[in-house]
Amino acid sequence: MLDNLLIAMRCVAPIIICLFVGGLVRRSGLLSEETNRQMNRLVFTFLFPQHLFITVYKADFATSFSLPLLLFYLEIVTFYLIISIIVLRRQKISPREIGVMSQNAYRSNLNIVSLPLAESLLGPAGLASMGIIAGIMTPVYNFYAVFTLEMHREGGKFNLKEVLIEIIKNPLVIGAAAGYLMHLLPFRLPEVLLSTMSTMGKTGTTLALILLGASFRLGSLVSDRKRIIGGNIMRLIAAPLFAFLLALLIGLDNRDIALLVLAAGAPLATVSYTMCQVYDSDAELAAELIVTTSMLCCLTLFLWIFALKQLGIA
Repeated sequence: MLDNLLIAMRCVAPIIICLFVGGLVRRSGLLSEETNRQMNRLVFTFLFPQHLFITVYKADFATSFSLPLLLFYLEIVTFYLIISIIVLRRQKISPREIGVMSQNAYRSNLNIVSLPLAESLLGPAGLASMGIIAGIMTPVYNFYAVFTLEMHREGGKFNLKEVLIEIIKNPLVIGAAAGYLMHLLPFRLPEVLLSTMSTMGKTGTTLALILLGASFRLGSLVSDRKRIIGGNIMRLIAAPLFAFLLALLIGLDNRDIALLVLAAGAPLATVSYTMCQVYDSDAELAAELIVTTSMLCCLTLFLWIFALKQLGIA
């Protein structure tokens, strides 16, 4: 039991430390809001795509690719999307809130949180498997997000052509697609290039967590506490619990169940904030959910990892 507790702590400790460092950076005044936005853009458009590229490029698809897991996770995400829109539209909330809360129901932070946790818990094979999931699900997430946000803003309508163009232009999609295409080539890229890209990609993951910690504000959380509490329960407890129980019911193998929990139980993706700004959704609520789910996932994912180890699943 003690060993499993230490493993769980080791998995989530880097996230806690990076968020804490981000808070110190903000309090020290070293990082302005404008600089924070610019660095987030750097991470999203340049560093993250390299991380996805390396992860997919180096993945052993013969042993790391699990079609049952991928199909199951896709079905779960689609189910969360549909159910969330149905439920939210019946409540007395604005359309701008629906776009945010729906994203919170299905869109988890695979790249920043799930990837490093999969590596910590399951080793290089876990990282490769989660990298494949992230590479394939990133365009799906973006398609669903554009659909959801476009349909719930004033005068919005769903244009399939525009959505597909936005997905194709997405840096994360480009990084994952390029990694897969290069993986299929009969020759390997120079190791010095791969090493450099790997270093920059890992830097992006660390920097994103620090920037997220630096964006944390307590003031606005009080007035939005009901929406935030409900959103956190959905993202960190209900989403992974439902996926976990259903995976046990259909008989996924232990490794796939562990990966599923790490994917479904991750916090709301940081890119959701940027997309909410672009599509005139409630970006402030999105920011609050991103920060609170990212902070609280240190506890919930710790408990999930500990439970998986105790049950002999991971």
